[in-house]
Order: sequence, then C-alpha cells, then structure tokens
Amino acid sequence: MAGSRYVGCLENVIVPPRERVADVLDTITRSGPHTRLGLTPDSRTWPWNWKADSAPTIRELPAEVADRGTTAVLEYIRTLGAPCSPVDVYLSDRHIAFDIDHGLGDARLYVDCVTTLFNLIEGKSSTWLRDPDTSIPVVRALAHTFANPTRLRSAWTEARQRPAPDRHRSSSHAPATDLPSAAVEVIHIDAATEREVDKWRTTDAPGVSRAVTWLVIIRRALAEAGLPLTDALRLVVDCRRYLPPGDRVNANFISGLSVQAALEAPVGAIDAAVKARLDAALPLLALASTSARNVAAPLGATRAHHAPAHTPVELAYSDVGRLSPFENLPWVPDRPRSINAALQPWAPADISVFSGTIGHERSVTLCYHDDVHDRRLLQQAAEAIRTDPIRLLP
Repeated sequence: MAGSRYVGCLENVIVPPRERVADVLDTITRSGPHTRLGLTPDSRTWPWNWKADSAPTIRELPAEVADRGTTAVLEYIRTLGAPCSPVDVYLSDRHIAFDIDHGLGDARLYVDCVTTLFNLIEGKSSTWLRDPDTSIPVVRALAHTFANPTRLRSAWTEARQRPAPDRHRSSSHAPATDLPSAAVEVIHIDAATEREVDKWRTTDAPGVSRAVTWLVIIRRALAEAGLPLTDALRLVVDCRRYLPPGDRVNANFISGLSVQAALEAPVGAIDAAVKARLDAALPLLALASTSARNVAAPLGATRAHHAPAHTPVELAYSDVGRLSPFENLPWVPDRPRSINAALQPWAPADISVFSGTIGHERSVTLCYHDDVHDRRLLQQAAEAIRTDPIRLLP
C-alpha cells in the first residue's frame, strides 16, 4: 500500500503551540522505527530506510481554509500539488490533521500519534513509545486464530461460498497519483441522534452491530440521492482482532472484506453475513495470502482516470468504533468533537466511507471524485444521514 495515502483530522481540539508539537514529533521519531515515523515507505524495497532525525513536517493550514471547517481542510490537503513526505502534519488553532502514506500504517497510527502527542505535552509517560511491535504478527495471528481446526474448516466453507469478485472493477495497482477531483462530505451526528439509533437497534434489531447499522443508513441515503450502488460492499477490517491479547502492530494491519447484500436486505441479514466472514477470519487470510483476491478483496491504489457516466458505485466502509483515547483531549467548549478521515476510493466511481465516534458523537466522511459524481447528490445524502437516520432504517 506504499504510495497511497489517507488523511486523519480532528476538529475543535485546542492545538498546542507549534514548537511543542515539533518537539514531541521529534521525540516520537527518535524512539525507533516501530513508531513508523522516520521511515520512508517504498513498495519496491525491504526493509525500509529509517532516519531518526526525519520527523514529520509541520505545515500551517491557511486561515481561510480552517475557517470553512473539516470539509475544506481535507479537500485542501488531498488536492495539494506539492510533493508529500511520508507523514505531513497540518495544524490550525483547532485542527490537527496527519497526511500519512498508507504503507506506514492504518488509522491506528494516527490515533496513537495524536494520543501520544497530548500525553507527552501533559507530562505523561507513553508505553507506546517504549514497547516495540510484536514480531511476525501475521504468523502469530494465523496461529492464534486457526489453532482450532473447526475455525479453519469454517474459513474454507465461507471462502468457497463467497461470490467471485467482479474483475472488471478491480483497481489498478499503479502508484497513486495526484487526484485534483478528490472531494469529501463531512457529517456530524450529535449524541441525541446517536442514542435514537441505538434505541432502534435495541428494539428492532437486537444483536446487530452499530457499524453495520450505520452502514445501512449511509448506503440507503446514497441510494435515495440517486447514486447507482452495487450490491457488493467492501468493508475495511482491522486484523488486530485476530492477534493474541497484548500483541500490537503499528504497521498497516487492515484488510478488505467483500460482502454481497441487496439494498433492500434486512439489517440483520447483512450483519449476519459480515459476522460469518469475520468469524471465519477471511480478512486475516486475505492479509496473509499472496492470492488474496480469491478470498477477500484487498485494498488497492486508486485509478487516476475518469469513469463513464452512470458507472455502478461500490461502497467501501471503514468504522473505527469508539475512540476512547480522544475523549479526554482538550476540546473547544460547546463545539462538536469531530474525527474525520479522507480515504482514497478504490476506483473513480466508488465512494469510501469513514465512521468513528468520540463519546457518543459520530463523525462520517464520504470520499469521492467530484468529476464523477455531482456534489449536490452527496450533499443530499449527507443531509438525510444527519437529520433523520431512523427513516433510512427498515
């Protein structure tokens, strides 16, 4: 995944002085290559080069961009033409954004870097800096997960029953290029609305996960807005769930999971399909296998060309759950606590969705190409998700 990028952004947090941020980033980098800072990712070489004195570059967000909020911040970073470092840090008085080469790590790296940043500034210690990564984590995850032969038989059964991938939609694996059409739509769900959805889950869909519930809400809103969605879903799965307790990985440890579900499918049926594939550990097999396309769709670099009109839209969905490390950050009083991320879509017509919560406030980011999709359709879908998500549930 070296060469593709993602941007994580917090909004309405009280940002420390720039010199303090620079000092902490230097401390994190010098702590060792296990923090991933100081590494130069390259898909053609192994191991990667690490320099202790190459802390991330800090860039100031223009005031006119920061004043327009997270949407403007993410689009500004995504469309910059300047060459990127492995990690670039963008700051305003209320934004902390990291533009990260996906080869270095997934969303967990952003969370750990920001959490450590504030801990060190507050004079707290950090085990994340001291403790190295677990060695050969994929092997350890496989051994831990498939020690029971029943689990292996379940994985084989699920893999055989899975529909073949649509090879006409497979992404190019060429290095990612500048995407001037990159666009995002940022949605904030307040605590009251989040509780309403949780109440619906308890009453109408007991046992269904929050992540799948919001996936259905988002998917139906996009369909109602007129976007031609496919029945195929791609879910981004954190494979750390398959590691033994206490193991940790700072590197990229996510995988893709493909699920077929009609738009009118009940929430419970989609949830059951997702859980069956997670229980069978198909994402872990995809992560471990060189022939991952035959088991579960892996992540790929975005193709940098235009899609024809009315190309079916495949949705890619990443839900990082509740980010408890962020709950005690110095937030601006009486402002929404927001975590958003711009993820590259797999293909020009596709849409990538990021979702996460801080406390009981949910943030959703829709990433797409506005030279493929009419921005007004995405805004219409966002308004429906923000104002009346219950209506979008069956």
